[in-house]
Amino acid sequence: MNIVVIGGGIIGTSCAAFLAERGATVTVVDADKPRFGTSIGNAGHVVVSHSIPFAAPGMVKSGLRSLLTQDGAFALSNRPGQGTLDWLMGFARRCTEANVATFHPGLEAVLKRSAELLLSDGALDINTRGLWQVFTGAGASERAEREAGHMRTHGVSVRDIDEAELRAEPGLTDNVNAAIELTDDLGLDPALLWMRMRQRGEDAGARWVTGVVTDVRSSPTVRTADGDVTLDADAVILAAGAWSPAVARSLDVDLPIRAAKGYSVTLPRTDTAPTRPMLLMDQRTAVNPLSDGLRLSARYEITTPDDRDIVQHRIPALIDRARIALDLPTAPESVQPWTGVRPASIDGAPYIGRLPQRGAQPVFVATGHGMIGTAMAAGTADLMTRLVYAEQISDAEARLGPQRLFA
Repeated sequence: MNIVVIGGGIIGTSCAAFLAERGATVTVVDADKPRFGTSIGNAGHVVVSHSIPFAAPGMVKSGLRSLLTQDGAFALSNRPGQGTLDWLMGFARRCTEANVATFHPGLEAVLKRSAELLLSDGALDINTRGLWQVFTGAGASERAEREAGHMRTHGVSVRDIDEAELRAEPGLTDNVNAAIELTDDLGLDPALLWMRMRQRGEDAGARWVTGVVTDVRSSPTVRTADGDVTLDADAVILAAGAWSPAVARSLDVDLPIRAAKGYSVTLPRTDTAPTRPMLLMDQRTAVNPLSDGLRLSARYEITTPDDRDIVQHRIPALIDRARIALDLPTAPESVQPWTGVRPASIDGAPYIGRLPQRGAQPVFVATGHGMIGTAMAAGTADLMTRLVYAEQISDAEARLGPQRLFA
């Protein structure tokens, strides 16, 4: 079977690896390295706990508060793109318990499967100490208790952290007054994960083509530096992240996905760095100790897919917020700032499944993962492989399919 995968980020590359290992002939079409979305510079959290879709009760209030306080969590860029207002209104309408009930089981299944697959890959360096949600300031214990209760309601494994263990964790300031542990969550270096999936794909015979897909309806056409190339395909997988809607339009399909820009900065590793992945809940900041430094990441800024501008003042602001909870150097010797865009779906759940037949070959989509693309990548690839080979999937997994766009 000839498979063309459009998009070489972590989702597309993982799909390519799994399908090639299954025996398919796989060609991955990717534009170039700067368009990796957030695949290589994100927090590196594999959050089995994040099985609640992003469009959930309370998100509208939280987003409005973030806009008003400018706390860096949610924002609109000065070029959010045409149709953003309609998308925001549609997202707000979907922040319901019904939306959570629809997608939570499928998200949970794919996230758990993803973690299992990553842990079974002996070549990956994975932090299995569990992720801490950290709370600062007055009322921290009460907020931690509420969060733990909310997580347990949705079947998440949570462990309470006592005072002695909290103070024993390096890198935390005296402002930290409470924490809970999400025991099934993992940490890793997202760039190394991408490299591992690329290696697995290449070892199994997958090949990469640099270019931009201009047509999908007939045989996939790719514009390369040497001219247009037509690829043989028994099936196409659209996994182009925030650029997926542009490709889908050639099939007369409207994918309601917006680009959500995130920032990260990697600081030099110190002896007082945390030992585990963390979420600084009051600072809306993700933390991950990597082999080459301490990764901080934040922000969910609705923008356009090609917006990779680093607004310089956001970098010290990100570090200063994290410094409330973390013992960070006053003047770091070096700072590695980075930005990329995530594909944010209108209902907070990814689209993983087959589109209605619009062209010469079946087209599947695997996009819209928002902030959990790294966490879901291996599970998405496993699900996509079963879809392509027409094997059994669960009802919960099926609800993640794009058929909901045509109901």
